[in-house]
Amino acid sequence: MYKAIIFDVYGTIFDISSLKNNMPDFDDDLATSIAKLWRETQMRHMFLRQAMQRYISFDELTKETLRYALDVHEIQYNREDVNRLFEAYLDLTYFKEIPRALSDIKAKNIDLGVLSNGSDNMLMPLVDNSKIAEYIDTVISVDEIKQYKPSPASYALVLEYYKLKREDILFVSSNTWDVTGAANFGFNTVWVNRKNEVFDENGQQPTITVNNLNEMVKWLEMNK
Repeated sequence: MYKAIIFDVYGTIFDISSLKNNMPDFDDDLATSIAKLWRETQMRHMFLRQAMQRYISFDELTKETLRYALDVHEIQYNREDVNRLFEAYLDLTYFKEIPRALSDIKAKNIDLGVLSNGSDNMLMPLVDNSKIAEYIDTVISVDEIKQYKPSPASYALVLEYYKLKREDILFVSSNTWDVTGAANFGFNTVWVNRKNEVFDENGQQPTITVNNLNEMVKWLEMNK
């Protein structure tokens, strides 16, 4: 049995598509389009900055990419508009099975943590204001080392918080690049494939693939 399970945050525990729900100034189609481009640009800038070694905090990067998404959609805005829309990231909706699944895992005396590219001022409100806060023991942000996942140093942060062997830790993500990075570092991994997609293989495979965390809980029961 694993001693700690570490989760990615965005797209794994919290539904990124719920960004659009916090854009009341736009109709549903426009909000969906802005949110989609915002997330895609956020990811692209994150990878580029990691490759260039030009790190900026995730909150700054998120606002930067929001401005781009608004520019593409030819929407006028000011600083207050950006700050207000940015707060959508502090109020994402978690996937419906999350509280029960985390509760079931916690009952097995397994420590639960999150490792995210998000900065603390994004992660803490998101976690603390949700029903999952009571299950999460540790919130880890890569901002401590100024390197984004999937750099090896980002996953090494987990070992600084948890004085465990790599094989005692299970890493869970819905992002294939994140699963690849964690597996490359030496963690066993779970790919949460909510959309029945094809794994984007890049030298690594997940230990197990599930459609949701309920399936992972059942797998843990079978592999005590």
